[in-house]
Amino acid sequence: MHSASALLILHILLLVAWLGIDVGVFSSSFVMRRPNMSTDTRMTVRGIMRSLDLAPRVSLILMIPVAIALAHTTGFGLTNMPDWLLWPIGAGGLAWAGVSVVSFRATGPTGVAPDWAASFAKVDGALRAAASVFFLSTGVWSLTGDGPWNADWVAWKSAIFGAIIAMGLWIRVAARRYHPALAELLQHGESDERLAAVNEKIRGVYPPVLLIWSSLILMVILAVVRP
Repeated sequence: MHSASALLILHILLLVAWLGIDVGVFSSSFVMRRPNMSTDTRMTVRGIMRSLDLAPRVSLILMIPVAIALAHTTGFGLTNMPDWLLWPIGAGGLAWAGVSVVSFRATGPTGVAPDWAASFAKVDGALRAAASVFFLSTGVWSLTGDGPWNADWVAWKSAIFGAIIAMGLWIRVAARRYHPALAELLQHGESDERLAAVNEKIRGVYPPVLLIWSSLILMVILAVVRP
């Protein structure tokens, strides 16, 4: 199989895992907030949500080296980059994804993380911010000048992908308000006040999630209808 074909297949599979499984996370959040549910059942649903949420997190990370390699291999972008650089980029992406999985597993269901995982979360956030700036800026640069992407549709996808990564960071900020309310509900049981607090806080996570889905669909459309 040609390397470009293999990368394209992986690119599509990552997109399916990201968008498809994230819908399951979104749907489960409504189940987890149903009234008159036992704490054990709520904890079980929360555990399912966390397990599912790992797929879109890892998919985003792996999409970065795959997108770079695919653009370079097909000649749609980064053509001045030496071929050998793809290997350390890919290895770095795999290492980043691997540590993210371990860190995610070490973090409690209410968002309480051990010290090393909390430190890695800062590194992870910085890497995502850097990736967001790279894809967004190079996309705009390519649309308005002589940037590294050799087709407008690829430049648009780059800019949108950069915005998607930024939306993911927005979700993290919104989740910081949600986790304490959820911890209170899971530790002390259901009450009208605790359930209302969770419902109020989690709504702040929904707008960036829906924007990410819309943006991913737009990226697919751009790839299909490209000139």
